Amino acid sequence: MSTAHRVREELTGLEVDRTLLVRVLFGDRTGLTIYLGALVLFALYWRVDIFIVDTFAIGNALVAVSEGHLHITQAVYGPADPSTPGMNIVDGRLYARNYGHVVFALPFLWGLEAIALVADVRIAIAALWSLLVLAFCVQLGRLLGRGRLATLVGCALAFGLFQANLATATELPPRLFPLLALQVSTMVAAGFVPVVLYRLFEHAHGRRVATAAGITGVVLVPIGFWASIPKRHALTALLALIALYGFYRSRAAIADGDEGVTFRALSYAAVGGTAWIHAPEALALFAVLVPADLLTARSRDPRTLGLIGGVFALSLVPFFATNTLITGNPVKPPRLLSTYTGGDVLVDTVGTDAGGAESGGEAATGDAGGTASGDGGSSGGGTESTPGRGSTTGLTSVFTRLVGGAVAMASAGIDGALNALDVFGGLLNTGVDSLDTERLSHVFLRSGRIPGVDYSQTGGQTVELTILESAPVLGALVATPLAVARHAVSRRDLRRRLRDPLTQTDVFAACYICLFSLLYLSRLPLHSTITVRYLAPIVPFLLYGVFRLEPIRRVADREWRSFALATGGFTALGIAAAIAAFNADRAVGSIVQTHAVVNLCVAGVLASWVVVATRTEKGDRLGALALALAVAAMAVFLLLSGLEYFGSGRQFALPIAELIAQYIPIRNP
Repeated sequence: MSTAHRVREELTGLEVDRTLLVRVLFGDRTGLTIYLGALVLFALYWRVDIFIVDTFAIGNALVAVSEGHLHITQAVYGPADPSTPGMNIVDGRLYARNYGHVVFALPFLWGLEAIALVADVRIAIAALWSLLVLAFCVQLGRLLGRGRLATLVGCALAFGLFQANLATATELPPRLFPLLALQVSTMVAAGFVPVVLYRLFEHAHGRRVATAAGITGVVLVPIGFWASIPKRHALTALLALIALYGFYRSRAAIADGDEGVTFRALSYAAVGGTAWIHAPEALALFAVLVPADLLTARSRDPRTLGLIGGVFALSLVPFFATNTLITGNPVKPPRLLSTYTGGDVLVDTVGTDAGGAESGGEAATGDAGGTASGDGGSSGGGTESTPGRGSTTGLTSVFTRLVGGAVAMASAGIDGALNALDVFGGLLNTGVDSLDTERLSHVFLRSGRIPGVDYSQTGGQTVELTILESAPVLGALVATPLAVARHAVSRRDLRRRLRDPLTQTDVFAACYICLFSLLYLSRLPLHSTITVRYLAPIVPFLLYGVFRLEPIRRVADREWRSFALATGGFTALGIAAAIAAFNADRAVGSIVQTHAVVNLCVAGVLASWVVVATRTEKGDRLGALALALAVAAMAVFLLLSGLEYFGSGRQFALPIAELIAQYIPIRNP
């Protein structure tokens, strides 16, 4: 075989591998383009600092895990006495409450540390972002049939942006690497939210509707705003959406084969991943998924259920292992531990580990089974003193300790599970008791200055937004009752419709939205949620509901070009209007509330059109403009809030973002 022939075969193999990777992760080239565009956007307003105090604990936890142990031995971020939200204490050691996110960010930290060995991290970030811009332009050009032109434009744009970043780049200290890793991990997760939306709708309603849903998902404010802020919301939103996608694909499987089982297992694996990040949210997802799956599944044979249960059990292994190592109870997550309120615990821990950095990890592991091991050790010592029975007695001792440990662990697990169910039930009951019109209005409709909310921590600024103010595209959901009433059918037809995979998925989404909202409703509204971040996981589900409406799908399919062009035009006009309207004398709370009022008006326009369009198929061009206006309103707030409203005086990962912010004539106190 000639060298040229071998090279061609290797290139062909690489092409096949790349195509398979794109298909598995993004579905197709369009999904890949949506993902690249999302990352380019999120990185543009990537602020390298602590935006919310909850980040202190998780940042210090990542430092600890990177050193080989779970307990926190140094306060790299925050005050020297790290009595910050999310810090818990057990057996004199400090732990964070979210190790699922920490472990997910660990490979990104290793990557940054590897890059730092050969290049400046700030320059590397700028170079990678420029490559993302180039890749986005190339993929978009191929989709539009302008591959060569898009490649030339992309090369010029990427080179110019890299030079602009290079001209003003400063060094990022290694102390910030864990924070950077956490932020990269949330951006990576947030970028997949619109991709999963695209893949779901591409399978259900075609590529045009799916692309419109994906573009809308990119600028969905409750996800995009928190994309570069290392909180759990983007991760749990993605996993919940994956569960919805897996549920639909399993219902839509033509026959009871591996495909249906695989997607059913995917939904349960998403629950397990959510448990590692935030157990109560996983329990809410599980409580909806199990009955929905068992009632609508085509196959409930022991083999199928065994495979699905096995995958679910494997997905829970990290959750159980982490809980056991920290609390000694596999179902008791760290967030249920006693809150650390201050003291000299951290100083003592640092002193203990000073003798050997590696001993910390081993000590943490050893403490996990302290009770079982201690009891077994005492028993073993007594047995060994009996003459003439060394070997048998040793085996008996080991067996006794293993059985005793397993029984103790099972008992603790059952008690912990019952306690968790009690807590979960209490939260739901409290949520039901909180169902009053005023509270719902302040959470979902209008914010402003809400009575009873303490704004002292935001300097008196009313910077929080409701769900609708954050995402005006959700105004279309006002037509949902009309759409349901229009498709009211007889009892026989209802049974047939309930066997439809999309109808079953609609019911799943609606139940999850209701149950998840009840979980947090009693704690809302708050001053610090900004976009009601606690409810961020249900927002992609609400967007799913928007694109399930027939008028929205009709517009996305028939008026695709008008929608795309109008979205870009309205975004540019909205940014220009905001820059012209706001000045240095306007406080950030006033600016945010102006956006809130404008977004409510935009939501009203979209809602009015959808209500009319449910009864007639006229006015699709007007509907495309209304939908584009709602998407553009989210894009405008996302860009300006990241670069200016909450970005002034902060350090950006991309130096060019600081240059852009300097030329925006909005400065807030």
